[in-house]
Amino acid sequence: MIKQFKSKIIVAFSLILALASCTKDFETINVDPNKPTSVPSTNTLGYALYDFTNGFYDMWIDANESSYANQLGKIQYVDESRYAFREGVINDAFATVYRDLQNLKQVQKDALANKKVNMQAAALTYSAFIWQIATDTWRDIPFTDAINAEGSVISPKYDTQETIYPAVMKMLADANDLFAQKATDKLGAGDFLFNGDVTLWQKFANSLRLRMAIRISNIDPTTSKKVIEEILGNPTKYPVISSNSDNAFFTWSGASPYQEPFYEDAHVSARDDHGVCSVLIDQLKAFNDPRLSIYAKPATNDGVYRGVIAGAHQSTFDISDISRIGAIFRDNPAGFSPYMRYSEVLFIKAEAAQRGWNAGITAKDAYTAAITASLEEYGIDAVAISTYLAQSTIVYNNTLNQIYLQKWISLFKQGHEAWAETRRTDVPKLGVAPTSLYLGHNRPPFREPYPTNEYSLNAENIKPYWDKVTDRLWGQQMWWDTRTGVK
Repeated sequence: MIKQFKSKIIVAFSLILALASCTKDFETINVDPNKPTSVPSTNTLGYALYDFTNGFYDMWIDANESSYANQLGKIQYVDESRYAFREGVINDAFATVYRDLQNLKQVQKDALANKKVNMQAAALTYSAFIWQIATDTWRDIPFTDAINAEGSVISPKYDTQETIYPAVMKMLADANDLFAQKATDKLGAGDFLFNGDVTLWQKFANSLRLRMAIRISNIDPTTSKKVIEEILGNPTKYPVISSNSDNAFFTWSGASPYQEPFYEDAHVSARDDHGVCSVLIDQLKAFNDPRLSIYAKPATNDGVYRGVIAGAHQSTFDISDISRIGAIFRDNPAGFSPYMRYSEVLFIKAEAAQRGWNAGITAKDAYTAAITASLEEYGIDAVAISTYLAQSTIVYNNTLNQIYLQKWISLFKQGHEAWAETRRTDVPKLGVAPTSLYLGHNRPPFREPYPTNEYSLNAENIKPYWDKVTDRLWGQQMWWDTRTGVK
C-alpha cells in the first residue's frame, strides 16, 4: 500500500513538472498543453533528485539495508530482517534507477545542446551517484546498453561491476573538469540538493570518487592509491567535502507529500516496524558513545537503551523493550536523507594514510577529525567530544579495523553505505539472522535480489548473471568484496 501511494505521488509530481514546461502559446492549434515536447532541465533534475531519494532512502530500501548492516532491525512484520524480500519492492527499486538515469541523460543532452556546463556536470554527478548505488546493490547490471531505448535497445546487455566501477569513476572525473570551467549557468529551482551552489556539487563529485576509490582498495590497490593521491594531492583542482556544512544531505520541504520518508512511515502511515539493532546499541554503550541518545530512543517499558537482534523471531522480545530510531532521524517532516558526510571523507583519508598512501594528513589525525566531525554533526559539545576521544578504547591504535568500526558507527541512516562497508571490511563481523529463510550462510546478504521483472523482460541477458546467485541474496560477492570464508 505504501509503495502504491508513493507511485501515485511520483506520477503526480511528474505531471506537475510536465505541465510547468508547456509552451506559452499553448492555445495555438495542434499544440496539446498536456503533451509537452520539452521540460526545463531544472525540473527534470529536481524530479530525479526527489524520485531517487524517495525510492532509496525510505523504510523499504534504506532501513532494510540498515538491517543487513545490523544498524536497524525489524520489530514487527520482520520479513526483510530474515531476508524474506518483497518482489514488488525490488522491481520498483530497479525501475527507479533506470527511470532517473533516463531523466538525467535527457538533462545532460539538453545542457550540452544549450551550453549549460554546470547543469551538465550536476546531472553527470548525480548519474554517477545512482550508478554507484545500483552496482553496489546488484553487482552486474545493464550499463553500456542501458537507458538507450531511443537507440532501439530494449533488451540491454549486462556489464560486470569490474567494468562499471572505472567507467563511473571517470564520469566523476569528467564532472569535476566541467565544474572547473567556472561556467555561469544556473542550476535553477530544481536543485533540491545544494540550492544552486555549484562548488558544493563539485565537492560532492570528488568525494564520491574518493568513496569509490577506497572501496576498490583491496581488489585494485594501484588504481585506488592513484585516484586518492590525485584528488587529495591537489585540493585546488579537486575540492572535496571539507566541513559538515558541505554534507550532501537531501533536505525535505516537510509539506505533504514531500515529507522525509522515515517520518512519513511513522507519522503518516502510522507504522512502527523498526527498532535499532542490538549490535549498534551494544557497541555505542560499550564506548560510552554520546551518539547513543541521538541514534536511539530509550525503550518505553523501562527507559533502557536496548536493541533488537536483526531477524529475531517476534516471540523472543517485547517491542516495548526495544529502542526506536532517534527523533532527529524519524520525527521531522522536513528531515534529511544523507548521501555523504564530511566524516566519511575523513575516514577515507584515515584509511588511505594507514595504508601508507599520501593523504595530506596522518591516519591518527584524520581518524580523530572524522570522529569529531561525526559528533559535531549532532551538536555534541567540545567537552563531551574530548572525553570520548580520551577513552582507551577510542584512542587510535594504528589499525584499519578501528577506522572501519568508527566509520560504520558514523554511517547511521545510510543503510546502503553501512552495508557496503561491512561487506568490504567484515567490520563489525556480523552473523546471519537467527530466523533466516536460507540455510548454509554465515554472513548477511551479499546483494539485493535481481528483479523478477528483469528475468521476465530481459531473460536472455540476465540469465548468465542470475545463475551466479545463490538463494537470490548470496553467491557471487561484489567485485570489491575480497573477504574469504564467507558464504
